[in-house]
Amino acid sequence: MSVLAPLYLLGLAAISLPLVFHLIRRTPRGEMLFSSLMFLQPSPPRVTKRSRIDNLLLLLLRALAITLLAIAFARPLFRQAALVQPDDVGRQRVAVLVDTSASMRRGNLWQQAVAAVDDTLAEYRPQDRFAVYAFDETLRPVASHHDLAGLEASRRRPAVNGMLKQMQPTWAGTHLGQALADALASLEDMHDTDGEEVAAPRRIVLITDLQSGSRLDALAAYEWPEDASLELIPLTLDEPTNAGLELLGQQATATTIEQARDQRLRVRVTNAAGSKLEDYRLRWQTPDGDSLGNPIDVHAPPGESRVVRISPPKASGPNPQLVLTGDAFDFDNTVYYLPPSRDQVRVVCLGEDDPTDADAMAYYLDRAIQSDASRTAEVVHVKPGAQAVIDSDPPHLVVVTAPPSQSQIAELRQFAQRGGLLLYVVTGDEDAEPLATLLDQDQVEVTSVDPDDYAMLGEIDFDHPLFAAMAGPQFNNFTQILFWKYRQLDEAALDEAKVIARFDSGAPAILQRSTGTGELLVMTAGWNPGDSQLARSWKFPLMISSLIESHRRDTTFSPSYQVNQRVPLPQGIELPANPVVTKPNGDEIPLAGDDTVIQGVDTPGVYRLATVDGSEEFAVHLDSTESDTAPLPQEALEQAGVRLSAEFDVAAETAKMQQTRDVELESRQKIWKWLVALAIVTLIVESLLAGWLSRPAEQPLAAT
Repeated sequence: MSVLAPLYLLGLAAISLPLVFHLIRRTPRGEMLFSSLMFLQPSPPRVTKRSRIDNLLLLLLRALAITLLAIAFARPLFRQAALVQPDDVGRQRVAVLVDTSASMRRGNLWQQAVAAVDDTLAEYRPQDRFAVYAFDETLRPVASHHDLAGLEASRRRPAVNGMLKQMQPTWAGTHLGQALADALASLEDMHDTDGEEVAAPRRIVLITDLQSGSRLDALAAYEWPEDASLELIPLTLDEPTNAGLELLGQQATATTIEQARDQRLRVRVTNAAGSKLEDYRLRWQTPDGDSLGNPIDVHAPPGESRVVRISPPKASGPNPQLVLTGDAFDFDNTVYYLPPSRDQVRVVCLGEDDPTDADAMAYYLDRAIQSDASRTAEVVHVKPGAQAVIDSDPPHLVVVTAPPSQSQIAELRQFAQRGGLLLYVVTGDEDAEPLATLLDQDQVEVTSVDPDDYAMLGEIDFDHPLFAAMAGPQFNNFTQILFWKYRQLDEAALDEAKVIARFDSGAPAILQRSTGTGELLVMTAGWNPGDSQLARSWKFPLMISSLIESHRRDTTFSPSYQVNQRVPLPQGIELPANPVVTKPNGDEIPLAGDDTVIQGVDTPGVYRLATVDGSEEFAVHLDSTESDTAPLPQEALEQAGVRLSAEFDVAAETAKMQQTRDVELESRQKIWKWLVALAIVTLIVESLLAGWLSRPAEQPLAAT
């Protein structure tokens, strides 16, 4: 027999109360004097000890009633089976998550993580289904439950330990929220080796440094399951100091490549909360570690950041590095700098205009296409009838402002069909024949129109790249640009042409027609002062630049990418037969012929892509959130809906299961009801017996 509430058995001590009260010495208390007794001799009462029990049966009945009530409140039960053993505890579905993000490179955190996994696996039994995962930005299995289920129980821990010792933390960020959601999903789909679904509570054991840079945003739209819990095993270091370095960018005020190279970079130094240091240094160095110039002192209090402007080294050689010194951990202390490169933009202008004539279209075209820090622009002027318009290096744009020769028309048509961008400005009736050939029409009628006063653009397609940059309400007003004359085209005959802009009269102002893989744009009015005010508006250079950019194929990468980011291949790069990307450590990433992105950039540093013309480089940097190594409060997980639990203890789970079984047995047996009923019957009998024993004795009647 057992009880659920043994503390109520202390009530058995109340059995002694009737006996104690019965045996207490009774001494008269107080004294009252009567005047009638003043003449009598005092006779004090005899004091005795109640050392004899007068009514033993009453005492036993009362003790029995108290005993029955105490046992009833203790909720007794009769166990019908043996005690619960540890192996009887229900099995669990467990996912052990090990943090492998870049912040785990600090100190001996990784060694702590490997030891924590081994200690965790030691607590689980053979019938438990568990798996081990590594996570940073993604969740990856180290040992799945299928792999471990196929091993003997004694070999599981050594197998997992051996796998972890062969691993190292990555350079990726910490997407903790997504990792937890993915781990719960993997436990939901867990099955036995025979394919039967495992029905057991889900438990996640999280082994991490739990730094503040961990991303939990994925949990915002995730509802934590009722049958799941999280056991957190935080890893700590005695040294809390950590500062990180992040490249913010370069000012865009330079107009030449030389000015861009001399401009100062903006970098941010972030000092983690709790750091013991606040004074650091920035210095340039070569990839081999040789110093370049004098260091710069930086003061960043704990928990704060400072933005510093620093000039690139004058003579640095290839790929100089900016390094933060004075930090306890250097995994996030390097910025890889690539000097800015310039794109080449070539435009061919075919026409009779003199580029120095302020009334000519060529004059304004030259000034609309200028070189700056990001590109080198060149406008080549070709006369009608010249032997060749396009050389071996195709231009980004060909502008026609005068009727071309027959050979030039054929060359321009071939250029457009091969993907080129052609802008044809109609200047008179003599453009009818070239336009018909370029537009694949039998003939095109061109009529010159001179409005009574002026014409304006009345309808514009702002979705077209030519006008897209001016789609905003503060820029899309073209009413101040007046047109003095234009050429009327028969729109009905140009059924395949799309009208991009119309005059207020309804006549087409700009038309577009695809030809082959290229594009032909036709303007029925020029931008020269004789035709319109377009060239003297700030909108004209923007229109030309937008048009070029919409068809220009980049040949350079962005200056910086993040670890594990998909790096788009510039469209203008021509790759060799078997292209490869060389990583900072010398490993190679092969590319397929149809690849449009580079994957596998998993290490910070400078990557090099082999091209037909040489090579192109791009830099990869660490996720800046990894530098925020201050501990993340556990309350942040609870606020995200995570249900935290204590460490798994087999003994505690065994006791809990035994308690659950006892409660079920007690609720079925309900022995306490019978004990209470028996106690009531006992008290009734005691009351009747006490009344019978306390009745007065009958006095015999005196004889009269």
